Amino acid sequence: MNPTTTVTLKVDERASNAAICRDEFARLLHATFGLDCLDSVTACDRPNVILTTDGTPSGANVHDSFSITLDEGHLDIHANTDIALLIAVYRFFHEFGVRYTRPGRACETIPSLDASDFLQGTLSLHQTASHVHRGVCIEGADSIDNILDFIDWMPKIGFNAFFVQFENPYSFLKRWYEHEFNPYADAEPFDNGIAQHMSDRVDAAMAARGIVQHRVGHGWTGEVLGYSSKYGWERGITLPKEKQPLVALVNGTRDLIDGAPILTSLDFANPAVIPSLTEHVVEYAKRHPNVDCLHVWLSDADNNICECEECSKERISDQYVRFLNRLDQRLSEERLPTRICFLLYHELLFPPEHERIANPERFTMMFAPITRTFEKSYADVDYVHGVSEPKPYIRNQYVMPNSLEENLSYLFAWKKVFDGDSFVYDYPLGRAHYGDFGYMKIARTIARDIQYLDTLELNGYISCQELRVGTPTFFPNYVMGHMLWDSSLDYDELKREYFQTLYGEDWNSVVRYLESLSKLSSCDYFNAIGERHDSSMVQRYAAIVDEATCFLPAIEEHVMSCSGSVKHEWLLLSHHREYVLHIASALHDLAAGDTEGAQRHWHEFLDFIRRNEPLTQANLDVYRVIEVAKNYAGFKL
Repeated sequence: MNPTTTVTLKVDERASNAAICRDEFARLLHATFGLDCLDSVTACDRPNVILTTDGTPSGANVHDSFSITLDEGHLDIHANTDIALLIAVYRFFHEFGVRYTRPGRACETIPSLDASDFLQGTLSLHQTASHVHRGVCIEGADSIDNILDFIDWMPKIGFNAFFVQFENPYSFLKRWYEHEFNPYADAEPFDNGIAQHMSDRVDAAMAARGIVQHRVGHGWTGEVLGYSSKYGWERGITLPKEKQPLVALVNGTRDLIDGAPILTSLDFANPAVIPSLTEHVVEYAKRHPNVDCLHVWLSDADNNICECEECSKERISDQYVRFLNRLDQRLSEERLPTRICFLLYHELLFPPEHERIANPERFTMMFAPITRTFEKSYADVDYVHGVSEPKPYIRNQYVMPNSLEENLSYLFAWKKVFDGDSFVYDYPLGRAHYGDFGYMKIARTIARDIQYLDTLELNGYISCQELRVGTPTFFPNYVMGHMLWDSSLDYDELKREYFQTLYGEDWNSVVRYLESLSKLSSCDYFNAIGERHDSSMVQRYAAIVDEATCFLPAIEEHVMSCSGSVKHEWLLLSHHREYVLHIASALHDLAAGDTEGAQRHWHEFLDFIRRNEPLTQANLDVYRVIEVAKNYAGFKL
């Protein structure tokens, strides 16, 4: 072989992800520089490329870091953790113009460079991640390919962790394969066996990359009652009489909340509850040593706390901490190092009055302000005058707060009683984004929130979100991944880099258009924050329709004049334009009080997204936008 067209490569075989680091480096080296890789076969060889890792396990205080040094064809990439090594491989090619703008290998933009750019080039880059926790949690409806493509994408833009809710992703897969909310598509074969096979593929994809695995979350309360967490929010279940004593007494009744185990709290004063709950978690930890962070949460509903005489003597958070301490003791007895993540959510936002975490080293605290506004950022809060003590706790009369100030008051109160590892579990792409038609306002909020995490003394961020959030673009996730890795990055530079890659020379016109849509949009209005009849929103939605109408000639021009991936992105923008016209018209009538008109436009919107789902499947979660619109915005199916 011609020595100028090949390089030798040596990968640290101690790395759990050595195979994918080798394969991805070789693939991108060939695609970018036209060079092929040969494995270095002897210890005396001096390979052109050396990829090494310290193999440091991920932990509460471990910031991923890497160093990249290129000196005229000799490249050394070293990282402290295995996932950091893979991130560094992708980062090396990013420095030479490779861009990863959407999930899926087909969405990579790879320049064609000369081999001399590598063989004669120089580069020195040393970085440490700004935040320990940099992850995404699965939501919505997903095919197995959606999940695998997203996992593949994560290290390309700086993420290190993926969270599969429940025992396996059955609930999220079921929604897709049974095509819930889309009667235009026929249900596909799906059952427990198929779900488990797909779940195994998800686990393998994470393990192959060295991605930090988070697991379970809600569902443990149902496990105590005999129901698997894998079924998520499924309802219509009847509680056996013998299980009733374990269930919370609410309004004089012990029963499942809305027929759903996941929504049902337990009677923590019943002496059988905490031991049973503890053993379910311990047995899971024994069977799943691959789980890096096991989330142990209570039920997924509010105002369902047990009102029996004994439970009423203390807060649910005191009972929760008492259980967590027992769990820590049992895990220690079993010599299990499993890290446990506990949740600040619903009534658990109120800190315990008496109990304290006995062994903070085992635990990570997760702050989950699920009903917060995304019209402003953590950076906008007046921390001197705006954040006070939490409101007094009244059992089962909790009103979930929209303001950042009230949400943060709970975080600060908890930090007075727990000073261990913590991160925010936030929801910008879980439902708020559907109210931002350009995705630009939500992207900037994400950027500013991340830059404020150190001030809040939070060690990172996991986004609870749909995986198909690319209508119009995946820019919010792109910002999230890159800025969690390096919070000093300039938002406007990220914006230029991303949109220039997608839309070519006229990228700025797209940014102006999308920013205009975002400015006129309201995440809050779509998510039922504020009055439904709102004259200002009538005007704003009318202006959105005008903006989308006026942008059609620009789309037509670029679809005709562009080619390749840039043309494809302009075609996706054409679909998004029609999406906006339909939903903005429906919201306009809703805000004006024209229920009949709103429903008419809403059903036109439904027809459009359902009919076009095969074209937009990777970028738009049809199930989830319908679910959010009917549950929050005010539309009816």
